[in-house]
Amino acid sequence: MFAEQLPDAIRQRILLTAREDPGFMLHEMASQLGVNEGAIAAALPEDMCTVVAGGLFEEIWEAMTTWEKMTLVVPNPGGIFEFEGRLPNGRHGHGFFNIGEAGHSIGGHLRSEHIMAIAFLSKPFMGMESHSVRFYDTDGSLVMAVYAGREGRAVIPAVRESFKALRRKAAQQEGCK
Repeated sequence: MFAEQLPDAIRQRILLTAREDPGFMLHEMASQLGVNEGAIAAALPEDMCTVVAGGLFEEIWEAMTTWEKMTLVVPNPGGIFEFEGRLPNGRHGHGFFNIGEAGHSIGGHLRSEHIMAIAFLSKPFMGMESHSVRFYDTDGSLVMAVYAGREGRAVIPAVRESFKALRRKAAQQEGCK
């Protein structure tokens, strides 16, 4: 989806980095190469990243609410916010996807129609196994990411399996890559 805009030399550099240093940070590479993060994700090998259309947002969000634990990461120009626990349900209304449940500490309102692509990323983070679902806007900028939950330093096995099943299902339904 975003990778079409990349010159071959940049695409090859991304693939080489993915092989040589799979723990690299997508946002750092995007900054170094002067491209958006969505393009970096879309250029990664399929075993590392599968990108699907943003139209699957609601279905993917709903599936992630079943995970016993996750970390929601919301970047902005001044920092990064992280929330750990269970992901709350959401529903459409008044022009937004409204996130939250009574008694849940995570809430908010998202213009889900601005989600252009969703990336299922499986690559090391700080030397540890890591799986995340990353939501990109029409410019290829990261809106938020949901990481598979951990117990200690290990991904929770049931959450890992749910992530992998969700990735396969989404790719079969409406793959972009």
